[in-house]
Amino acid sequence: MRKDMSNAIQSLVLREAQLLDEGKLDDWLALYAEDATYWLPIDENADPMQDSSIIYDNRMRLEMRVEQIMRQARVAQSPASSTLHMVSNLDIDEEGADRARATFALLVVEVRSGDWRQTGLGETRLFPGRCTMSFTRVGDDWKITDKTFVLLNRKQPLIGLSFLL
Repeated sequence: MRKDMSNAIQSLVLREAQLLDEGKLDDWLALYAEDATYWLPIDENADPMQDSSIIYDNRMRLEMRVEQIMRQARVAQSPASSTLHMVSNLDIDEEGADRARATFALLVVEVRSGDWRQTGLGETRLFPGRCTMSFTRVGDDWKITDKTFVLLNRKQPLIGLSFLL
């Protein structure tokens, strides 16, 4: 694999996590290709077009999520969550001159301030899993064409998942 490709993909993976943590969702969305998909499966071997998923979004649906989170009143995010996305064990594979794939462990930590007696407030939640991202070169930039995040706790109740993983 070319060193420049590997560095660019690594930077993009880390930038995506950073933008989510900083709440810069418009900038985060700009990292995604027009035909991108974003998938949180229940069964990672299932067909997301045929079977239920936690989330299976195309670019248009991602735009709607960002619009809702950034510009619409949302009781489920009042107060807003603070997150920390930790990326480790990053492995990058070249899939041609203009395509690449990254696999890595991802741990998302979510904290919402507030009264601990209120469900979801004043507690720390963990979302560990394995992530796969596909990339394509668009001009001089790399874009995310697919993000699949297989949560380790995906078969447990996911209450109040009102932010982006």
